[in-house]
Amino acid sequence: MKMSFETDGDFIAFKEELRIRLAAHEARELSHTGLRHASVMMLIMNKKGAPHVLLTRRTDTVSTHKGQVSFPGGGADEADDGRLSTAYRETFEEVGISRERIEYLGRFDDYISISGFLVTCFIGAIDYPYACTVNRHEIESCFDAPLSKFVNQEYDRYELYNYGGSDYRVFFYYHEGYEIWGLTARILTDFGEKICRD
Repeated sequence: MKMSFETDGDFIAFKEELRIRLAAHEARELSHTGLRHASVMMLIMNKKGAPHVLLTRRTDTVSTHKGQVSFPGGGADEADDGRLSTAYRETFEEVGISRERIEYLGRFDDYISISGFLVTCFIGAIDYPYACTVNRHEIESCFDAPLSKFVNQEYDRYELYNYGGSDYRVFFYYHEGYEIWGLTARILTDFGEKICRD
């Protein structure tokens, strides 16, 4: 996919192509008893003629993933009307971006986190510049990173991690003082490879 835009129309075409590719992608749907459901929202914007993704750094006081970079998102509540509803609610609670400001593009894959969550990833688009109102109890800061970094797998290093008897590569990306690794890096790398590459 083209990772640069000369006009607003180029970004509109990019979003439509993402929507088509996500619809054609057979999303990995997992079911696992004993795991709590969670949802995250990958938000893409046109920043200075290139697609960027919105990310957050969690505080050191949250219960899981202290100080780590993540997508907006979190655990499901009983009142949520499905996994997408969880993603919208958590995005608003964490960074103040409401459902009305998000252009929904589609569903990506499910993942199991080492902290015991079954995580569903959804993809949306927002306008740039964006305004974040962060929940200081959960989020230290929000920032954006170029999507091309993950599409091209421009990671700085990786480590092998054994889970369930299998070895997995854990990618580490660095961007403007932020370390992006773990499940967030895995989702971004997979999204780049499965959806964005030609």
